[in-house]
Formats: sequence, C-alpha cells, structure tokens
Amino acid sequence: MRNWLPLVFLGWAVSGSWGHAAEIIQPKVMVIATYETGKDTGDVPGELQYWVERQHLDQAIKVPGIDHPILTNGKGLYAMISGTTSRCAVQMMTLALDSRFDLRKTYFLLSGIAGADPASMSLASAAWIQLVVDGDPAFEIDSRETATAWPYGIIALGATEPGKVPPNVDFAPAAGVSDDGAGGVGRVAYKINPSLEAWAFQLTKNVVIPDNTAMTASRTRFKAFPQAQLPPHVLEGASLGADRFWHGAIMNQWAEDWVRLYTRGAGTLVMADCEDQGICLAMQELHRLGRVDFDRLLILRTASNFTVPAPGIAPAKSLFDGLIDSPAYIPSLDANYRVGSVVTATLLQDWEKYRDHTP
Repeated sequence: MRNWLPLVFLGWAVSGSWGHAAEIIQPKVMVIATYETGKDTGDVPGELQYWVERQHLDQAIKVPGIDHPILTNGKGLYAMISGTTSRCAVQMMTLALDSRFDLRKTYFLLSGIAGADPASMSLASAAWIQLVVDGDPAFEIDSRETATAWPYGIIALGATEPGKVPPNVDFAPAAGVSDDGAGGVGRVAYKINPSLEAWAFQLTKNVVIPDNTAMTASRTRFKAFPQAQLPPHVLEGASLGADRFWHGAIMNQWAEDWVRLYTRGAGTLVMADCEDQGICLAMQELHRLGRVDFDRLLILRTASNFTVPAPGIAPAKSLFDGLIDSPAYIPSLDANYRVGSVVTATLLQDWEKYRDHTP
C-alpha cells in the first residue's frame, strides 16, 4: 500500500499565518469531513485525505474550540474535520461563531462515507442527499420486551407504537412532558435546497466511479437486492443520521420506515450515517443567527459498506469485522472526492456567478 499522508501525521504542523486578527476570512467553499485517519489504522486514509493531497490543502488556521485546524490552499477552498456523531454540531457552531470568519456566502459540502441500504444503491456509489432525517429523538424498548406484533422497539415521540408519527410530523414533541409540543425536541426532517442539490446531481450524474473485482464479488452476495448489483454510480436520496452505529435487517427496516414516515413518503433511505442530522441542526440555527446560509449546504455520501450483512453472516460479525476491511472503503473515499470535486471546482471557477445567487 502506498505511504499515505494521514492527517494525524500531518500533525497540523503546517503553521500557516493569517496576519492581523482583524483580517476577515471569507471561504468560498468549505468541505466538511467527519473524521481523521484513526490512530490505530496505520496508513489507512480518512475522509479528508484525498482533498488534502489533491487540492494541496497545506495552510492551517487554528480555531479555539475546534479539535483540528481549518485547512486551505489559499484559493478559496477550505476544509474542516467536524468529528463524528451529532456532536459535530458543536464544532460547526464554534467555527461559525469565530469572529474572524464570514461564512454568509460560503458553500458547504459535507463529504463523507456511509452505510448504504442495499435496496437502494451499490457499493462505492455516490448519493446527493435531498432529505436528512434525524434518527435520534425516539422512545425505545428492548426488542426482546416489545409486543410480539411489533417489528422493532423504536417508537416516534408523540406515538405509542412503531410505524406511526405525531400529527405534526415536522417536529418531535417533548418526551411526555406536554401534549402541545411546547418545549419539544423540534425538527426531525431537513430538506436540502432542492435547486442546489439538483444542480449538483446534474453536474455529476455521469462521473465515472471506478469498479473493482472485490466489490463485484461482494455485491453478488446480495442477490435479493437488484440495486446492490449495479456498478458504482451517482444517484439521489435521503439519509438517516443517528448517533448509534446500527446494523442488521431489523434495524434497517426501522430506518426505512423512519425516513418514509418523517418525510411523508417523499424520501427513500439510501444512506445511514452519524453526522448529517448534527450538521443540519447547527446550520439551521446558524442560518437563523445570520451566520451562514442553510441553502448553500450540500451533502454527498458514498457507500463504504451495506447496512445489513450478506446472507449467512451474523449481524455482529458483519458489524465488527472492521469498516476499513470493506472492499469499498478506499473506493468510497475516492468516489466522494471524484464527484464532490466537480462541484467545488465549478463553484470556485464561476464564483462571480454563484457568489450572490445559488444555482
């Protein structure tokens, strides 16, 4: 394997000075990756690796409260590591509230890998996310103690059994505190700017994503899922963000139902991840504060693995065998850069066109 330049070894030793504190930093495009190369994975790259190497992001800006410096190539393209799970919202809020940054015109691209629903897509395929559904606000009973007719033990707040949502499906009510929704959890489903997402999809739908024999062999095991048999390609769909790294057929049924219910049937689950809901929550609040434009957010997820095990494999074994051992791990990182960089390059090249008006 090649000698990768893991971000953990980049050491953030690149000092990068931005002169006087009064200078305002106005990124044109900000790529958000959710994790660095793991300290226990040797030379295996992380989500930001290809962006760092291929875009020469070699200037660093330290931001108090953010675990890793913001990187840039000095040409309008910036990148950050947000951290995983919904806690990434804290890093996003911290960046946007730093007085040195003006992010009101910035386009954000959440660039990450995720688990794919084999009913909707194939390994290393890239999905532009149209709808994000938060999978965390819920009642839960261990499935071994639920009613025998229940398919799983996760119930929407405001409901009393699986497969139902409260009348006002856009918001989750408080968990038993009040009946009128006062003080409730809030929004559960987020819609990404439809025109911007459609523009990104049209721009990249014909991008060629390389296939390989290992992925071919892997997907042939999922014969019950026609979409999983396709070579890698670009598509659109909905993502479910949840802090739990769930896996298996029963949980996958819950995820499919959750997306369908909270989007009123408009969304189809393609990707399961741990950060989309946190980024959307932070961006929504920052938009309200006038710090960012939520309509400039794009989310691109590529399939590193499936959300269910191959036939004959126990869910626990499939889950704990290790993500980096998946035949699609490296290809999914490459696919995300291949597709996402087309959009970032277009935004940067035609900045005068897109600065004040989104596509």
